[in-house]
Amino acid sequence: MKRTVMFLLLGPSLVALAVWMVAVAIAGRIDDAFVALCTTASFLLTLPVSAITGLVDWYLAPAMPAPLRAPLTAVIGAALASGLFLTLFTMMFSRPVPPEIMNGTLCAGLFLVLPMGVCSLLSNAIDRQGHSTEPACA
Repeated sequence: MKRTVMFLLLGPSLVALAVWMVAVAIAGRIDDAFVALCTTASFLLTLPVSAITGLVDWYLAPAMPAPLRAPLTAVIGAALASGLFLTLFTMMFSRPVPPEIMNGTLCAGLFLVLPMGVCSLLSNAIDRQGHSTEPACA
């Protein structure tokens, strides 16, 4: 339950917050509609990526300790975001991806690295003595 809340609410919210800060820095407070569109789109596009990353983290939880699992989960989330963006671009325009779009895709994937790692660390079940309550192997 905790992992679901972390990955479906906190992850996309952190990404939307980061996109909001970048959009305000670029467009300023003059164009509020553009900033709202960017943050809403980033939240909605991050939601399925975050759900899949949460499932991967749940699958890896019994086999790996949290300090090793968090970076792997973060990289998987960034790769999923980049893959989703490239797939949507190819489906819409049906042509090869130009280098400018590829660089933008990598930047979009980097917006998910930190939130997915934080969600993975926060969803780790730890008891009062500081030991993980998840089984060592399933």
